Amino acid sequence: MSNPVVSGSGVSGSIQMSLLAFDKIVSIGVDGQLYLDTYDPSFNQWDAVAKCDVSLNTIRDMFIFHSDHIDVNDQIPEDIRFYVDASYIPQSLNLHTSIVDNGAVLDMAYGSLLSNSERVLAKDYIRHLSQILFNTPFGVDLFINEEDLVNSVNAALNDTWETSCRVDLECVSTQGTHANLQGNPNGKSKYLLADNEADDVTYASKYNICRELFRMLVSKVPSRFVPLSNPVGATQKQNMLQYEMDANDINLYYLPLEVGDQILMKVTIKPDPTQSSFTGVSANDATIRADERAYIIALNLV
Repeated sequence: MSNPVVSGSGVSGSIQMSLLAFDKIVSIGVDGQLYLDTYDPSFNQWDAVAKCDVSLNTIRDMFIFHSDHIDVNDQIPEDIRFYVDASYIPQSLNLHTSIVDNGAVLDMAYGSLLSNSERVLAKDYIRHLSQILFNTPFGVDLFINEEDLVNSVNAALNDTWETSCRVDLECVSTQGTHANLQGNPNGKSKYLLADNEADDVTYASKYNICRELFRMLVSKVPSRFVPLSNPVGATQKQNMLQYEMDANDINLYYLPLEVGDQILMKVTIKPDPTQSSFTGVSANDATIRADERAYIIALNLV
């Protein structure tokens, strides 16, 4: 076998010589790491937990990361870019279909005997309202506008996504306006980079939603990143590439979310600001209006 083709010294008449005795194997002393500590933020307090089924693709198609595969320098923040594709942010997640899974108002009385249609979040909250007003969840029939109350809770739930969560996503999206977005300020393929360690410690970086999910995935299930085999679909990728993206921005991958994963959000519901305690005492009215019931809603990927 001939010697490998290696750039020569450029000196006329020079030769290459292989020393077979110098055929050695070494191991490096540092292992490649994807994370330092498991990243597992959590909500502090809640009263009940509900579950809402959402299509995997609906969530996954929003969140994209870019790895350059070129730069071998962990001090360069541009190594990984985090995108929220504005064109794939869903208008609604139908949060009104959420089923209370744990902590339902009537669990003490009926437990699992309640049908799912009776365990929807809106009905659970109306029972809670009955509890704080009448000291029993069985007072719901005293309301002459029971159906309107349920519809109002459903509207508030859907509004949580449509006018709040969705706005948060749009702000840091490829067409967003967040001050930390990178890329062409007038373009439609903006992205975020990693935040500094101090902001990570204080959760000031929680606005970087794609990176938040990335950090949890890579620290909890690093095997999903081996190999990087979940590239962005051709059509979506082409739509992104047409908007002033860097020439190297071709290594685009979906976050490796899977069926069965759950993304948790928290919604706290309060009574209508004009809710009466029906006692004629203003202090009692104020107490009722200040009451809060917090729900963790698990977006269950199906």
